[in-house]
Amino acid sequence: MKLTKICIAAVMTALFAGCLNEGDQEESLAETQQAHSKHHQKKGKLNPGYNLFLFEDTAFIPAQPGSDVTAGRELFGVAADLQARDDTLALFTGPSFVAQGVVASNGRTCFDCHRGTADQFGLPEPPLSNTIPPTDPIFTGVNADSGGDPRAPALLDQHGLIKYRPNRFNAARPAEDPYRQVFFWRKSPALLNVGLTHGFLMDGRARTLREAAQGAVFSHTQDSDDRFDDLLSEPAAHDFSAFLLSLVTDPALAALRDESDPMHDTLMNDPFYTVPIQTKAQRRGRKVFEKACFSCHNTPNVFGNRDGALALGPDGLNPEFPSHAPAVGRTFNVGVSERNAHNLEFTRWTGTAFEPIVLPLANDDGTIENHVVTFDIGLAATTARVADIGRFKVPQLRGIANLAPYFHDNSAATLEEVIDYFDSPEYNQSKDGRHFPIHLNHKQKSDLLEFLLIL
Repeated sequence: MKLTKICIAAVMTALFAGCLNEGDQEESLAETQQAHSKHHQKKGKLNPGYNLFLFEDTAFIPAQPGSDVTAGRELFGVAADLQARDDTLALFTGPSFVAQGVVASNGRTCFDCHRGTADQFGLPEPPLSNTIPPTDPIFTGVNADSGGDPRAPALLDQHGLIKYRPNRFNAARPAEDPYRQVFFWRKSPALLNVGLTHGFLMDGRARTLREAAQGAVFSHTQDSDDRFDDLLSEPAAHDFSAFLLSLVTDPALAALRDESDPMHDTLMNDPFYTVPIQTKAQRRGRKVFEKACFSCHNTPNVFGNRDGALALGPDGLNPEFPSHAPAVGRTFNVGVSERNAHNLEFTRWTGTAFEPIVLPLANDDGTIENHVVTFDIGLAATTARVADIGRFKVPQLRGIANLAPYFHDNSAATLEEVIDYFDSPEYNQSKDGRHFPIHLNHKQKSDLLEFLLIL
């Protein structure tokens, strides 16, 4: 079938999606697509909800040749011990041609939301004020995220939730556009094993680590809606990405990124090779995990999700064409957003009052629905698709015992609560829970917990 557009976000309507018109390259691109389609027909699995072919794959994004991990660490703002803060080279400030002025830093670095190895490169358990002083930039710089929203300081401290506006820096839309105003309350995700995944950020909307890092820098280190792309140069972004790609829970897992590594095939062929199973309960828990959890947490030895869309190229896997990939990670709606356990509000703060946000979202048949945002709508905020409401990435599970609280909104305090949720009607009646139902007895839950605790 001849295609006439490649949609970056896999959205059906040109009104909302970022689409690339072929123009004069239509003939050669059609040939490329034909080869790509044949590759998909052989190895891929069509996911109708995305109009994408998804693959079980571990071809994770590579570090740029020549990139400097140490320089990336310094830009991140963490000392060589990966525990202490060091902002010597980590503040984004100075004259910017793009911003047409001088960018003033609020004192925040990447470290302030991803606080080193002690916190798995995430934030500590809330209340944050139990372990972080009020003079810390995570608190003093809150206006960069909140835009003055009076709900933000308490949600940050008490629940560890940060306000994110995913389309905040889209200059193609006016400031009052609902897509510029839509926001989430979400945790700061732990970054260990961040490179062993497809797509980035909690809803998978970023295709590369550079996109994710750039958005974070713009959003959290200054109070305006101005971009300053020139303060994060391409070489610096490559260094930054290389540092993030180096963050693994177990050095052995790095072999998954390199097919030439002697351990690569071992880790691929034995999904539990690096899991130190010692007791009968842990062994039984592994069996429960394989039956109830592995269909989604299917990345060997990492236990994120390995389903992704390959970059478009002559053979279906061509690093020369990374920009042709859609938001590449697979996402799921398991009902956590709709549950909204913290009763979070998603009305817009105007400076004097709260107002509802109404987003026009596209159905797959091209019709438009005006959706009143009352919970975190997940990936739909950036794809504008009804089908993406409440969709999020599958998190990796290594070190999960140290990552409490859980879910994107920190709404589960313990692993026991997580297990109970996935055995609940709220999950089993959710959009994707209906396709992957889970029913566990007390013994199975206990064994599964024992397994998760050793990941």
